[in-house]
Amino acid sequence: MNTHLRRLKVRFIAFSLLLPLSVAAAITETELAGNPLTQYPFFEYVRAFNVDAPVNVAIDPTRFPAIVGVTCDVYVVNHKSASDWAMNPGLVDVTPGGMQTHTFSAGTIQENTFEVTAASTLDANAGEALGVPYDVVLDCDQNGSLSDGDYIDGLSGEAGLYMVSDTTVAGPHPVSELVYNLDSTVAADFGIPGNKLGQDLYFPTNIAAMGRLPLVIISRGNGHNFRWYDHIGNHLASYGYVVMSHDNNTQPGPEFAATTTLGHTDAFIDQAEAGAIADGALVGHLDTRRIVWIGHSRGAEGVAIAYHRLFDGTATPTHYGRSDIRLISSMLPTDFNGSDIANPHDANYHLWTASGDSDVDGSAGNECSDDGVNFLERCQTFHLLDRATGYKQSTIVQGTGHAWFHNGGDSSSSSWFTGPCSIGETNTHLILLGYLLPLVKHYVEGNVPALDFLTRQYESFNPIGVPTDDPCIVVTHEYRNGAADGNFIIDDYQTQPETNVSSSGAAVTFDVENLTEGRLDDNNSDFDWNASDPFNGATQAGTTDSLTMRSDNSRGVVFDWTDADHFYEWQVPAGGNDFTRFKFLSFRGAQGTRHPNTVAELGDLTFTVTLRDGAGVVSHINIGAYGGGLEEPYQRDGGWHNEMETVRLRTTDFANNGTGINLTSIVAIRFNVGPSFGSSKGRIVIDDLMLTNDLPPHSLTVVE
Repeated sequence: MNTHLRRLKVRFIAFSLLLPLSVAAAITETELAGNPLTQYPFFEYVRAFNVDAPVNVAIDPTRFPAIVGVTCDVYVVNHKSASDWAMNPGLVDVTPGGMQTHTFSAGTIQENTFEVTAASTLDANAGEALGVPYDVVLDCDQNGSLSDGDYIDGLSGEAGLYMVSDTTVAGPHPVSELVYNLDSTVAADFGIPGNKLGQDLYFPTNIAAMGRLPLVIISRGNGHNFRWYDHIGNHLASYGYVVMSHDNNTQPGPEFAATTTLGHTDAFIDQAEAGAIADGALVGHLDTRRIVWIGHSRGAEGVAIAYHRLFDGTATPTHYGRSDIRLISSMLPTDFNGSDIANPHDANYHLWTASGDSDVDGSAGNECSDDGVNFLERCQTFHLLDRATGYKQSTIVQGTGHAWFHNGGDSSSSSWFTGPCSIGETNTHLILLGYLLPLVKHYVEGNVPALDFLTRQYESFNPIGVPTDDPCIVVTHEYRNGAADGNFIIDDYQTQPETNVSSSGAAVTFDVENLTEGRLDDNNSDFDWNASDPFNGATQAGTTDSLTMRSDNSRGVVFDWTDADHFYEWQVPAGGNDFTRFKFLSFRGAQGTRHPNTVAELGDLTFTVTLRDGAGVVSHINIGAYGGGLEEPYQRDGGWHNEMETVRLRTTDFANNGTGINLTSIVAIRFNVGPSFGSSKGRIVIDDLMLTNDLPPHSLTVVE
């Protein structure tokens, strides 16, 4: 076997560094735990498993020929760090049936795939944490210890797998709630208007026995009530967070909401540490180095503006700073203030979008804020996401409305929902809480399995409590790793506007139809398909209008195909050919709104990603192999905006089953489309083709 295949996502470790042996030996660390697939690459290695799902193990004999013909005992064990393994290499299986024994054969990865534990048999109760960690070991000398010649999924800072419980249900801590007004003099000192003094506090009732807890601030929207976020406050507090929802000065606009959020955050810390809130229960229990801002509607734009002021130095709070804002999550934000003000910059940023929102409606002819004459784009949520330059992600929920993200008012009459296939407030809250918890856990605590919730296809992995039998529940995710290192951009379309050159300067070739590169911005006031508007339905880049300056320039490419095979291919530029240096090949894409090919299919769209090495060897993976394709747009009257989602393919998957491809020398990436490769027809927009190692935010350390 070629040496480059031996290096694929494998770490060979000098065992003498781990165990007190007199003779140096080596073990092999590689992915083992995951899920079988019905098509190539036939197995998906993952970190997180819902407790109601089985765990499978697989190893590819073409990548690991030394295991062919070998009989190994297979253990699922409690996770240990490298130092713990060094002190205690013994193997104790924790599955109900005990360790298994398997003889590995030549052939394919699917012939060497087997279930190691059934659904609901491993402990997933991590208390206030998320995910119980386990390692998987192939004990190939059958000596009951991790030793020479064994294989392990784990060993390093990350466990081999994490068994997670239902993220929609409350955590282990009972919660206390307190509603009060700040002292008006204190409020004035922190720039809070005298009529916006209210705060609604949620915290673990047993906080006296706890250490310093992260702080979550909620900024309400216009016409909302700061007491309408009980579902969020109670949920996060039950997992060990202090949550405060504040009244908000939204009526004058999101800039004033930003001022109120900055002031309420500062005043709350000041008064809590002074013992003036909750009878002093919070004194010494706030971790002000770990703050989350969550906003809704105008408040969602406001939290981005607040961070912008920290970024440019015009806001200088007393008790916290820019580096203390570990996450911003904007629920259905407006964009009244444009790119120079409503800008999350390098923050860890998350966006929620409701496809059925009739308030911040995302439509081309924006009714939510019209000056009566001019076309405005004040209610297109994706602007803020595309302005973010750090770690950024989005969650799009179809079938839900603006008001179902809070829990106040009469939801039957004031849901601000329009469209077919309603999922209602209850399901909206399950989705919101089920994803908000891992989102916060990941960015505040460095939780490892939480990332799976943000990156994997919804069809194959989602919160347990969200109904799976309701076809109206459709969720898509977009994720872009923001690390300064560990990423290699092949084409983000921000430079080199010629269609035959990528942004990285390498050649692009294609024979797909009706290809156009340009700004991701619908160029008229409706989403009806028109060939003169090639980016119909795209709302990622905002345009300057009569009231707001926007210098957004998010770009991408669109093309289509109709009942025939076609391709779009990037040459890989020098410096990026060794794909073994990266975990994933990633891109974002969406179906073209209301295009005849989209309307004809009205379902998930799939195509095939092909890698080619310097010797001409190719390997193909259909994007539908992992449980979904590019989701169909939500079919709302006046809506149907493009819904971007990220597709990630593990680089080592392309080497499965002896394809012979040299992953150290990849010269081209091709998207093969058409009936031989997936959907027979389609219209898609593509952006952000990149390689990534998924390095965590620099401020975090891996939590074992």
